[in-house]
Amino acid sequence: PMSRNMICNSGSIRYGLARSCRPCLRSFSSPAEPFYGSPRPVSARYDEWSGKKSTGLTAPALPPLSPLQRIATFVHSSVTALSDPTRADAVAAVGEVTGAFALSRIRAGMERDDAGRRILRDRPVVDEAVAERARLLLRQRRDDSSDSNVAFSNPVNSGRQRGVTFGAAYAHFLESHGFNPEERSPIRFVEDPGLAYVMTRYRQCHDYWHVLTGLPPTVLGELALKWLELMQTGLPLAALSATGGALGASGLSSEERTALRTVYIPWALKVGTRMKTNALMCTYYEEELETDLDALRERLGIEPAPTKT
Repeated sequence: PMSRNMICNSGSIRYGLARSCRPCLRSFSSPAEPFYGSPRPVSARYDEWSGKKSTGLTAPALPPLSPLQRIATFVHSSVTALSDPTRADAVAAVGEVTGAFALSRIRAGMERDDAGRRILRDRPVVDEAVAERARLLLRQRRDDSSDSNVAFSNPVNSGRQRGVTFGAAYAHFLESHGFNPEERSPIRFVEDPGLAYVMTRYRQCHDYWHVLTGLPPTVLGELALKWLELMQTGLPLAALSATGGALGASGLSSEERTALRTVYIPWALKVGTRMKTNALMCTYYEEELETDLDALRERLGIEPAPTKT
């Protein structure tokens, strides 16, 4: 049986390593650990259809849903996802059957933006090739750094040296949590190919946003990020996750719910209001791997999430 601490994000199940089980990274330190709740146990996150790792692009063809089927899928999946956030299939279904309007609005916003138009044209995919480029930057940083206490991990400590690239930070995020960028649920219920890609891009960029915000993949960290995603995308899936978490449907303790309401929701609202509309979706992250992490945050208007004091 799945652990209570396993949670979903962006329509695919995502698990992390418990803190005691994470790889020993002696060249990194995290003296300012955040209060984000319990880390999640490890999972292979394999594609349920093929048994192989998925890039999250397509699933075996399904017939289009009728309006009644779409409503039934939404109701059933919403109840299932709120009662059991470990059900990746339910969370993914909610995002796909309810997101057509929001996805169309996101695509229109991307078409009005230079980088957004190039993303829609090129259709970049977050895969192992991107992760390898990021790992190379991480290795270079480790080789070049004379400071054994430089912290790449999320959250990025305020006292760390500048010069850590976005790519190096992303590679460390994947490494420290045992994640693979290709382990994402494929799209099943979005018939329009263009909108299906927008949903794919939304899912695949989720780890990038963890790095930019400094939010780790824990229950509280995911819910805080969902509030920022809601401000940026308006996707019903983000609204469902954000609202359900605030109301206690995700199994947070009373202390964690208080932290969400008093610290992380205000942070998400402040950052989301300050950011340019669709900034998260209109950034060509694969071209920003060599960019200084702090410089990219400053350009996008992202203030790292608060940590435990």
